[in-house]
Amino acid sequence: MDILSTMTDEELVVLYAGGNNEAFDLLLGRHQQTLYAYILYTVRNKNLADDFFQETFCKAIVTIQQGRYAESGRFRSWLVRIAHNLMIDYFRQKKNENILSNDECETDLLNNASLCEETVEAVCHS
Repeated sequence: MDILSTMTDEELVVLYAGGNNEAFDLLLGRHQQTLYAYILYTVRNKNLADDFFQETFCKAIVTIQQGRYAESGRFRSWLVRIAHNLMIDYFRQKKNENILSNDECETDLLNNASLCEETVEAVCHS
């Protein structure tokens, strides 16, 4: 593993794609602290940060093993982008879950005068 520690991230990715799991262990070791700190700072929830961290590396593993990783000399930036996109997707979904649809209720919530203190007509005529 001493020889591996002198290799660049891109060289390690190539080795990992070729089946060398030690190469991935070294990549994980190099970037886990920085990536986790970024995720935790962003979400401010340890359990959520743990999930995003794990999912980020799972996506990275799948992408590398499928040969879809484009070597650009920016492995850490690529990991951060994966994590960032996962967080955006998560919070976008959470935001949409809090939206109330009038279609899901038996009573028309948006056009029901009995649920209002005043009607628009009453306000305009006063």
